[in-house]
Formats: sequence, structure tokens, C-alpha cells
Amino acid sequence: MSKISVIISNINQAVEIENQVDAYLVPLKHLSINYPNTFDIDEIKEIKKLNKEVFVFINKNIHNDEIDKLKETLRKIEALNINGIIFYDISIVQLKKDLKLKTDLVWHQEHLTTNYGTTNYWYDKGVKYTYLSSELTKREIKEIKEKSKAKTFVNVFGYLPMFTSRRHLLNNYLETFNIRETGNKLYKENKYYYINDIEQGTTVYSDYILNIKEDIDADYIVFNSNMIDENQFKEVIKDYKNNKLKEETGFLYQETIYKVK
Repeated sequence: MSKISVIISNINQAVEIENQVDAYLVPLKHLSINYPNTFDIDEIKEIKKLNKEVFVFINKNIHNDEIDKLKETLRKIEALNINGIIFYDISIVQLKKDLKLKTDLVWHQEHLTTNYGTTNYWYDKGVKYTYLSSELTKREIKEIKEKSKAKTFVNVFGYLPMFTSRRHLLNNYLETFNIRETGNKLYKENKYYYINDIEQGTTVYSDYILNIKEDIDADYIVFNSNMIDENQFKEVIKDYKNNKLKEETGFLYQETIYKVK
């Protein structure tokens, strides 16, 4: 049976849902993207006291001038004895080896984590988990689970990041046209999209909340609480356990096929 993991928005939320979940996924301040709520090392220490599995996001491209800071941060995380680091930049694989770290790694390169072949390649390099792309169908998720050596994470609830830029697209626009910020939603093609422009850049999210109510063949299913009312999110976890969710399946039954014309 899949473990329930949650991308949390704050520490109080983690405490309130403690009895409902198996793992917390925690975006690290300054070194993660796509999540408006991030946590520093001291806050992660507090979350670790809840005696749940803890995985930390370090999922941004690492620049040369950030490597020393990253090394220092990895040593601090190692001392926390958490369950894993969810990474994007593959330099972390080499740094784990160089620094002789024992903390497990979770390969999470967004739209690239789509097949068991590459998953097994990284597993042989010491990466014991993979966080699968949200564009995969249920059939593909099942195939990867069956044929890969790594344990798998799959998104089942929340807004999905569709686009990320290192540039401050929203803030630059508002500044150029001298517009006061009126919210964090973008209106386009008769739909509203959440958009966040924070320290690490700009992220645009899906116009719908992914909401998969059926069983998914994964070791960890992921509920993203960001931009969701906290009371409503607690009800979502309860409803999932009671099989009461209203379903929005995303790509779950829709093959993604690209053809060259």
C-alpha cells in the first residue's frame, strides 16, 4: 500500500495532519523552486521531531557561486538524519559521493522522470528513489514501478507547476507598467492560473487541482498543500482515505504523443 506524503505549507499544518500521513516533503529555503512556502534548517529540525519520514527538496539548478553554500547545506542536512533529498541538479549525486554522505537521494527532474531505464541508471549511481513526472499515464506509472529498482513518488493532489523561469516575469511586468499587484492569478484563455514570482524566479501552475481518487501503483503518493485552504486540505486527506474525492485525473488516462510534421 502506498504511503501518504504531503508537501507542507507550514509547521502547524504538519502537526495537525500528523496522524493522517506517513511522510513530509519539505522545500528548502533558497535552494528549491515551484513552492511558495519554504523552510530553513531549524524549521526542518522541528518537523523531524514529529517522527515521520522527511524528504527535503533541493530542486533548483545550482550555479557555480552556489556550490560552496550547497556543500555546507548538504552537511547540515546529513546531520538531521532525514530520509532523503529530492534533487534536480545532478551535481548533488557527485557531491554526495565527494562528501561521503549517507542520506538517500530522490531523482526529480520534472518532465524527464518518465521511464524505468533512466530510473535504473540513476539507481545504479546510488539514487534509491524517483519522483515521477505528472505527465505519465496510470499504465506508464505501473510499468515503471514494476521494472525499476527505485522506490517511486507520484503526485495525486494539488496544483501542478507548468512553467518556471529564473527571470522575475511578473514583477518585471508590474514594475515596467507601474501596476500595483492585485493578486497571484493569471487570466488567459478563459482560465485562471496561479502565478508566483519569488526569490528563485517565476512559476505558473495548472488551472485545475489534480485530484486522483483511485489507487496508484507507487511507493509514495504526494499531496501538495500549497495554495489550498488548510482546513479544506485536511478534509482532502480524510476524503482520500474514505474514497470520497471528486476526481480530476490529469494525464492519467491520456497518452502524450508528439508527432513530427
